Amino acid sequence: MDTKNAFHRMSFPLVKFIPLFLVGVFCLLQSTTASEKISVSTAKDGQLFPSVVNDGKGGVIVVWEDYRTGKDWDVYAQRVDNNNTPMWQTDGLPISTADRNQRRLRMIRHDTHAIVVWNDRRGGGSWDIYAQAVNLEGKVLWQTDGIPICTNAADQSTQAILSDGEGGAIVVWEDERRSSEFQDLYIQRINPDGTMMWQQDGIPVFPSESLQSNPILIADGLGGFYIVWWDVIGYDAWHIMAYRLSFDARPLWDTPLLITPENGMQGEPRVVADGKSGLIVVWQIYENFINDQLYAQRISPDGKKLWQKIGVPVCTADEIQKNAAIVNDGKGGIIAVWRDERDIYGDLYTQRIGADGTLAWESDGIPLCTAGGHQDRPFIVQSAEDQFFVAWIDYRGDFGEKSVDAIYCQQIDLDGNLLWEKEGVPISTSEGEHFPPFVVSVGNGQCAVVWSNNQRDNGDIFLKRF
Repeated sequence: MDTKNAFHRMSFPLVKFIPLFLVGVFCLLQSTTASEKISVSTAKDGQLFPSVVNDGKGGVIVVWEDYRTGKDWDVYAQRVDNNNTPMWQTDGLPISTADRNQRRLRMIRHDTHAIVVWNDRRGGGSWDIYAQAVNLEGKVLWQTDGIPICTNAADQSTQAILSDGEGGAIVVWEDERRSSEFQDLYIQRINPDGTMMWQQDGIPVFPSESLQSNPILIADGLGGFYIVWWDVIGYDAWHIMAYRLSFDARPLWDTPLLITPENGMQGEPRVVADGKSGLIVVWQIYENFINDQLYAQRISPDGKKLWQKIGVPVCTADEIQKNAAIVNDGKGGIIAVWRDERDIYGDLYTQRIGADGTLAWESDGIPLCTAGGHQDRPFIVQSAEDQFFVAWIDYRGDFGEKSVDAIYCQQIDLDGNLLWEKEGVPISTSEGEHFPPFVVSVGNGQCAVVWSNNQRDNGDIFLKRF
């Protein structure tokens, strides 16, 4: 369109609206401005599965699984400043290069340092839990290759980490020391020096005759924290449970709370704080794995369900809804986005739920992206006041065959308006396989997106800022 000539053809009554129009166009262009893609690590062989935190100064710290030795998976990290300049050594700082494999990384940040936790098989037989701290200058603070959190003879796996607000961390993990069939959750607190504050190899959260898995940690803002997990009692009894403890490991509830209905199969919990010392949980209900649905519940600090007893239906449309991501909406509620298979291909839909459990948008959600081919694995963060950034894996190039993929993004507001191009803005359309993106807000209305792509070899790490 010839914008200049179009303006000249406007009648006089419309001329007074030109400045407002230009402001709107300028704001839109600002919103979609992106940095150049940078390489975080392009070392040989594979760098995969990044975890990211902001560094508190407009940049990010990235940690990933690294196979540059061609023998074992190690842990590497990089800090990228607010000008997209890598600050530590080229292709990453070694966090742990111990024998055998280190996998499943999680990270939190304090003002002066970050703490990373991972699964570790250096002992040869079973998987253990190790951790390491690194400061903003790239100096590793604890012993070489990390400190042992739990080295019990049984397997430990799938851990989560939470800041304790005092320079240390709370770590929770799955543990098979009592039974490989009914694993329990164990927790440990680490102080800033890397010293264990509770008993060796951790303390059990709440042992039971069920399989406890996929733990999530959320701070309550009152000197304690919540643990939410997937609790499997039998082949047809899967539930979501929550428990609240203090930072000195005292139970703040008598028993864990059953969040989901007593009957049926529920799983895949997603959790955010509600801003009032409680939490909001979204889960998937399995209806014979052909009509799965999403529900949500809000929990108060004293363990009461604040919404409908069975939960609020986020989406109960036909077919399968899964792989949800959620974020606090800044008003005490949430915005959820998920993969939705109500149509031929998997699309992305979104819904906002208010603090009182009321659906803010139309029933079963509104479309976020319905481009041809699948969209999957969304990641959502708040990017600015009343605005939210979503990134996802996109298969629009092959209409469902998943042989060609890309990463796309979108910005939405509290009313569900799409602020960028209708079907999203491309982040990366490089050849090779893309792995799901990780997104973090870095302040000033900006977000950093980090992902892996195996165009060159088995995987490299990249970053782009919006």
